[in-house]
Amino acid sequence: MATHFSGAASPLQQAIDTVQPLAEDLWTRVSAAHTNRRITRTLFTSAERGSGNTVLAAACGMGLARNLRQETTVVETNLLRPALSTYLGLPGTPGLSDMLVGRAQTSESRFQVPGCPSLFGLPAGSPRPAVPGEFADDRAQSLLEELSRLGRHVIFDAPPITEHPEVLSLLGYVDVVVLVVRARSTKKDQTQKAIQLIQDSGVPLLGTILNRFKSDNPMQRG
Repeated sequence: MATHFSGAASPLQQAIDTVQPLAEDLWTRVSAAHTNRRITRTLFTSAERGSGNTVLAAACGMGLARNLRQETTVVETNLLRPALSTYLGLPGTPGLSDMLVGRAQTSESRFQVPGCPSLFGLPAGSPRPAVPGEFADDRAQSLLEELSRLGRHVIFDAPPITEHPEVLSLLGYVDVVVLVVRARSTKKDQTQKAIQLIQDSGVPLLGTILNRFKSDNPMQRG
């Protein structure tokens, strides 16, 4: 059963409050980019670890679900450093890593977010390093195709595209990409490399976010 927060605001809501009005602008732009699509699929990635794209992806999902009241699923693909479940108040397992090896099904791994009936989260699952090429095999391709259709809006929260080659395999299942860079940290050449990888894939880059969000929260990562 998913964890429910009572009294104090959830970690996600606290983080959203910190990045406002960026989070508000983000979900409206994502929605506007997909007005003619039955299903919209957006991938959040970064140029370096610690850029904060997990909280921005989750905040975007919550904005879409709360304001448009449309079913939205946030899928976490950072298998090594999962954080989404704590932000959304969900169990950490089972999740994507368990599904990739056949230990869990989608119905067991996709959880409704407490207090937000239209928002669902699919956590990364049991933490482990990604296996090279695992997102490109037949099982993973079938799974990603299924996940890319979980609701009106599907958001993939991915690790840094410059450090994790498996992210390139995810680009075939999304419509646009949002790149998150961290102010006063992400180097220009890292950003340029990330942009080039996205452009080479042929998937449109919706925008690059300069994230000034700073926190001692150990769950903040990109």
